[in-house]
Amino acid sequence: MTQVSCATTIAVSSEVVWQVISNFGTACQYLVGVVVCMVEGEGVGAQGALTSTDGSTIVERLEELDKVTRRLSYALLTDTPFRGCLTTMQVHDLGPNQAKVEWSATFEADGLPVDEAREMLKGALEANCIALKQFLER
Repeated sequence: MTQVSCATTIAVSSEVVWQVISNFGTACQYLVGVVVCMVEGEGVGAQGALTSTDGSTIVERLEELDKVTRRLSYALLTDTPFRGCLTTMQVHDLGPNQAKVEWSATFEADGLPVDEAREMLKGALEANCIALKQFLER
């Protein structure tokens, strides 16, 4: 398995960060290029469909939602170059109005060289971290 990750510090409380990311259907509020989020079900097992401005859709399934550790994981169900992709987000409290978000993914490259797939997914995670930070700090 290949792993990629990014982290960002956000100037809001960890509770506020957790409220946003733990709601599986709010990704379209902060992810660049995502215009529609549809969620079927609640809690672990819920499936989300994220539709981009180009009309493409990615389907994910919530695998873990831990309120105590402020950690969630979701599996990528759409056919992509990232087979068996499990993405995890975790929020860490750094004090009043300061939180750290770690966003990571494990996967097997499918149809692309491992290094190319790693860089592609790492770039996506980094863009997501930036977008989440900008959204929350507004």
